[in-house]
Amino acid sequence: MRLPVADETRIPGLAEVYAEIRASRGFVSNAMRGLGHAPEGLRRYAAVGRYVKYETDLPERLRELSILCAARGVAYAWTHHAALAVQAGIPQSAVEDIGAGRVPAALPEAERAIAGFVAEMLGAGVSGASFAALAQHFTPRQMTDIAMSAAYYRAFGAMAAAFGVQIESPQVLQVERDWQKGRA
Repeated sequence: MRLPVADETRIPGLAEVYAEIRASRGFVSNAMRGLGHAPEGLRRYAAVGRYVKYETDLPERLRELSILCAARGVAYAWTHHAALAVQAGIPQSAVEDIGAGRVPAALPEAERAIAGFVAEMLGAGVSGASFAALAQHFTPRQMTDIAMSAAYYRAFGAMAAAFGVQIESPQVLQVERDWQKGRA
């Protein structure tokens, strides 16, 4: 980590924010700890993260698909969400296709629309065809949730990379998967 570790005993309000994050996710990730020098900013950013991870109008499989598409090329986010996507029912072959920059042909049409939309959204912009394909399968709220999820996780991954946040151990990643199972 490029920043010094945020000391929750010395930074006012940080222990409380970490407790809120622990209650909503089961643990405080290294990426969240990387934002600990700004407790109120972390609180607000974590609230958006809680929304896109647990409170959207999308089933878990589609949430994780949206997140995974945004995580492509972002090691921290990919390490966390590739396994969560498989756990949510996304085939391993589709995860591999997304990692290689391909829209997985094996996914149902609606899920391919998500993959194409997110890839374009995070690239040069969304074409009319990709927007129409997404709109054919999802409500305006769901489309907004897909876009918000992708944007949040891409930004989160960029901050983690900028601060040199270390990926958690396999044991901690398992805690996250177990927490997710308990919420499903």
